[in-house]
Amino acid sequence: MSLENITNKLFTILTTLILIFYLGSANCQDNSGIAKISGKIEHPNSNKVLIRGKNYRKEIKLNEKGEFSDTLKISNGEYSFYDYSESTTIYLEVGFNLFITLDTKEFDETINYSGIGNQPNNFLASYYLFKEKNTIDFKSYKEMSNQEYFYKELKIFEESNALLNSMEIINENFIVNQEKVLLIDHLNNLINKMGKDYFLNKTTSFITQYMDKKIDDINFNDQSLLSISSLSKFINSYFSIGLVADNISCLNIYNSELSKQQKKDVLTTLKRGISFYNLEDLESYYTTLRKLITDNNIFSAVEQKYQKILNLQKGNPSPSFNYSDTSGQNISLKSLKGKLVYIDVWATWCGPCKAQIPYLKELEEKYRTREIAFVSMSIDKPKDAPKWKKMIQDKELSGIQIMADNAWGSSFVNEYVIEGIPRFILLDRNGNIINANAPRPATFNKGSYILNDAIEELLLMNL
Repeated sequence: MSLENITNKLFTILTTLILIFYLGSANCQDNSGIAKISGKIEHPNSNKVLIRGKNYRKEIKLNEKGEFSDTLKISNGEYSFYDYSESTTIYLEVGFNLFITLDTKEFDETINYSGIGNQPNNFLASYYLFKEKNTIDFKSYKEMSNQEYFYKELKIFEESNALLNSMEIINENFIVNQEKVLLIDHLNNLINKMGKDYFLNKTTSFITQYMDKKIDDINFNDQSLLSISSLSKFINSYFSIGLVADNISCLNIYNSELSKQQKKDVLTTLKRGISFYNLEDLESYYTTLRKLITDNNIFSAVEQKYQKILNLQKGNPSPSFNYSDTSGQNISLKSLKGKLVYIDVWATWCGPCKAQIPYLKELEEKYRTREIAFVSMSIDKPKDAPKWKKMIQDKELSGIQIMADNAWGSSFVNEYVIEGIPRFILLDRNGNIINANAPRPATFNKGSYILNDAIEELLLMNL
């Protein structure tokens, strides 16, 4: 064989080896592959289950015995297992072969995993029950001092880690990731409760030092952290609260460490602070957004919303309305002059709105001889007017029933910056604002609704 032939052959072999190495490396970088999942559901709520994750969705049919089985092409990580009534988080890796059993009558209490990958998932099931058991009710949460909450939350955090360690999980990737998840959730809880005081140096030295140390150890661009879904919640809470508090350290991290998308998400969170539900800090959020948004075209939407809210302060004239009732006759705010006007902005598709109806009817009956106009303003789409009229008839709704002319796009809805319903508004006898975000007819107390004392007090105060 000539030297030239030998050289060409060696070159061909070398090229082939390089190609094989390259393809092998590319395959190593792609962690997607097959996992198997099967199981049996007692008392199924549907004839299928759904596995869903980021950019992933797979329905699996159940047979007549409630059994299911399928293979999934997935990437390693957390997914949701949904039976079309309830859902839970499951952890999947390439090569897992999970068998799931559960009884939907006690979904969380009975779900159990066996097979390859069972340990991480049985931890997640146990951890969910642990969190449910240790949930702090809203009233207690609001009444807790920073110090009381801190030690309660610290205890929960330590017990969460102890639970993780007790499960004898051999999957090191899951353990490391879950430790980060527990930490991020822990810090998010602390920031949401006492973040304002923390950034204003009003927490105790021990709490401040503890939070400083934990947060300083976080690299917001750590790729392994970015896969944790709760990280974005923590970033949005941490930076929105810190920036509003005008904390210099927080601003420096925001400018130097956050990605363009992370900054965009923080700004979106801050924009939500321009709201009726945040009147106490409205000015601070506005000022913060003015500093961060240098593009006047982008800021103009913030400015308009801010000015609308300022125009809806107590004593200012209310935006008007002139909408038709069920008979087609128009009812205007001007026609109700001389009465207090209590407006319920609602829709037939809104569950929380419908939950208020019995108590609104009770309130109407209680004050039917007083000078109060009870106005229920539907923001259903105009095409759904028959459905609206039918519900009025079926539920025997009283008061003044009107429908806004353009659903969410109606002028009254826009002028009152209504972004969620039900929304209640109270006006005085001259059509001036008493409360642009008035108390609801019912309040939730100890697991059930009761008539709300706050709205009765407000009505009596202004009659």
